[in-house]
Order: sequence, then structure tokens, then C-alpha cells
Amino acid sequence: MATLDAYNLKFKGLSTGIHHYEYTVDDDFFAAFENSEVTQGDVDVQVDVKKQPSMLSLDFSMTGGVDVACDRCVEEFRIPVDYTGTLLVKFTEDPPESDGDVLWLHPVETEVNLAQYIYESILLSLPYQRIHPLDEQGNPTCDPEMLSRFRIVSGDEFEAMFPEENTGPESKNETQAAWENQLAAIREKMEKEEARDE
Repeated sequence: MATLDAYNLKFKGLSTGIHHYEYTVDDDFFAAFENSEVTQGDVDVQVDVKKQPSMLSLDFSMTGGVDVACDRCVEEFRIPVDYTGTLLVKFTEDPPESDGDVLWLHPVETEVNLAQYIYESILLSLPYQRIHPLDEQGNPTCDPEMLSRFRIVSGDEFEAMFPEENTGPESKNETQAAWENQLAAIREKMEKEEARDE
């Protein structure tokens, strides 16, 4: 992906010591990742590279913001990004898989692409629960129209909307069984997709 080539760090020929690099993450960056949960953003990335004879130590600082879907109303909003972390780059003739904060490269490599690390670090910096910021009363500033669409109805309201689905206990049991079958099928499909991705 040509867009992500801009995040290549060429380390061959660097002198021993610390070197500073700056990168900008924008909408094109996130578009380069398939099925990204972030589609828009503006993040400044500062990298201090400490070149040592046998390894590289990369200290990252990322600040800015990205757009994510609110967990309550699904409307997108800007959430701040503030991340610091260190990536070690080590060299070996038989590179294993990346293990957390250590990236293994073959000694003949002359550059390393930082895009995947930057992307994953931004996602990890986001809170688990993503909701609109709170107003002065402590309530999320969600879109009320969107919230009204997702309002959970009571059992009586459901029966009033779908009387043909609720003619008696037997019908309710059949409806419950149908829902459980559909959920099981969805769960099985997701597990197959996860297994295929692994």
C-alpha cells in the first residue's frame, strides 16, 4: 500500500545515538486498513529512535483525535488520542513472530514500516466504552433522535406492535426458540470467521 510506505523508517546508515522523526496520521492512513473501526482522524506521531549496535529502541508519542461510533447512539464523534510507548527492534537470522513490544527483523533489512504499530497503538489508546462527552448535568451529549430509535420497548409495547407474534405461551416459546436459533447461527458464523482470520 503506497499510503503506508510513508511510514517506512530507514535505519541503515544511522549513526549510533538518538534520531527524531515525525509522522502525520490522517484519513488516508485509516482507509488503508481494511475494516478499520476508525475512518477519520488527525494524529501527530513523534518518534525518537535510539540506534544501538545490536538493536533499535523507538519511543513513540502520539497526540490528536479520531472519529469513532458512539456506543450509545452510534453517531460518530471525535475522541482524543494520547499515547506513549516503546517498540524494540531486534535482529536475528530466524525472525520469530512479533511478540508484543519487540519486533524481530532479519539482519539484512534496511528499514521498518511503523504503520501497523502506530495503528494498533492508536486503537489501544481509546477507552473501552466510547460515548459522547458528558454535559454539565453529567449526561452524554448523544443525538436524542438516534437514541429514540434504539429505545428498548416493554413487553406490553412489543405485544401491541406485533399482536400476531404473541397469541399465547406456545407462540412465545416458538418465538424464543427462533431467536435463540438465529443467535446461535450468528455466533457460529463469527467463530468460523475468527478461526479463518487466525
